[in-house]
Amino acid sequence: MPECHRELINNTTQIAVWKITEDETQLTQGLKLSQQAINRLAQRKSMIHRKGYLAIRQLLKIFDIDPIAHQYDKNGAPYLTDGRYLSITHTKDVAAIAISTVAVGIDLEHYQEKIKKIAPRFLHDLESVDSNKNQDIKYLTQIWTAKEALYKVFRQPGIQFNTQLCIAPFEKQAPSGSGSIKHLDQTHIFKLDFRYFNTFCLSLATTNSETS
Repeated sequence: MPECHRELINNTTQIAVWKITEDETQLTQGLKLSQQAINRLAQRKSMIHRKGYLAIRQLLKIFDIDPIAHQYDKNGAPYLTDGRYLSITHTKDVAAIAISTVAVGIDLEHYQEKIKKIAPRFLHDLESVDSNKNQDIKYLTQIWTAKEALYKVFRQPGIQFNTQLCIAPFEKQAPSGSGSIKHLDQTHIFKLDFRYFNTFCLSLATTNSETS
């Protein structure tokens, strides 16, 4: 089975990661796709996106989640009809999901040189004070995935990554951290969990947090 990582983060949240090595036909094996799911799959013109969608469905199957229970709200965010929270992510040849009894966001990204060029677009002033870290691809990628996870857990459109989202300083290979979102004169603080792999990293944000 291509699943490469599964973990119970705590008594509320679990994650699973799928390393995509199959073709589309193999990824559909054992899946029961509703007409809505088939339509969504057809809307994805990129093979990478179609395989990512199918890998997410395979991960949901691992957790015995009925295909009908996986839906999308009006903003395109996934959720489960049984009341639990769901977050999904996929990039290139990797997909992951997080399932929780509290609001959750997950994101993963491969390490790529080009992130140095786009870093000024998402780094907060407080994250830019160390010039050495600003040239570290792994550090920048971890910051990026953490902010994507925060954005997903908060579910408010229009959030600016470089001014409203801030990741607290963390040591290299740290397993956890925290991040904040400033919105409507309030600061919301979220717990972050970090996971590191050979070619990519993953961040998880959950709402066991504070608001000030």
